[in-house]
Amino acid sequence: MNHIHVSVIIPAYNREKTIKYCLDSVLGQSYPYFEVIIVDDASSDNTVNIIKSYQDERIKLIEQKENRGAQHCRNVGIKNAQYDWIAFLDSDDTWNNDKLAKQIEELKKWNTPYIVIHSDALLIDTINKEEKIFGISRTEGENVYPLLLTRPAPMFQAILTSKQALHEIGYLDENVPSYQEWDTSIRLAKICRFIQLPSPTFSYYYHTGETISKNKLRDLQGYDYIMTKFKADIFKYHGKRQWKQHLLIQYDKCMNWKMYKEAFHYLNLYPLCSKKIELYYEFFKDCIKNR
Repeated sequence: MNHIHVSVIIPAYNREKTIKYCLDSVLGQSYPYFEVIIVDDASSDNTVNIIKSYQDERIKLIEQKENRGAQHCRNVGIKNAQYDWIAFLDSDDTWNNDKLAKQIEELKKWNTPYIVIHSDALLIDTINKEEKIFGISRTEGENVYPLLLTRPAPMFQAILTSKQALHEIGYLDENVPSYQEWDTSIRLAKICRFIQLPSPTFSYYYHTGETISKNKLRDLQGYDYIMTKFKADIFKYHGKRQWKQHLLIQYDKCMNWKMYKEAFHYLNLYPLCSKKIELYYEFFKDCIKNR
């Protein structure tokens, strides 16, 4: 009972092609003191049967009758967790076998539940057959709340935090269309210190299957949701300049994706200045070139 125990939360939906390598990476951890809570989001494929084929008492499967989304599944997992520490993993990604060991070693240095430990990732591009470090913007310190209002970080697959902290922020927001870990991190940053380990602890797989990250419209909607939700504090800590930067980020994404209707929307929201005139010129030039 002197060991720190962790509840690992994995939401899953139609992941028959990935759930085995995901689950194997958790069960193969060098640090053995954990449970695995898999919340299946009403899968229609063989995901549940694959999970049930494992004979490991650390695995707890919760089957949802209706599809409610990953955030809802994570909340169900947190509320059913029997341990004080929570770690997350997506059902199409994997942990390094020493992921928990490294985080627990760091956790023992701090006598507080108000902490978030995370890391960079290894990006495995299964489409282009490439592997590279996926660097997460440096997010570390006692008060990273103002910093997180400027850009996303970290990723769910790396996060280790306390059940108490998640309870105090009211659990995860289930209405966020995308950038769900960004929203969660911003809210945790109000009460938690962030620690970023110096090397990757998990692998993020880019594959042909369905993912939130490949849905461009959902990307824009999620970023908008967070901009709007935290607008008052963005202005409080950073002023109009940061708000303009967020609008520009959205505009640039739309232009790169040739989503001209959406790009024009952000262009109209951008404050009137010489920069806006330059953007209008760029916008119409690109529209004419690609019509």
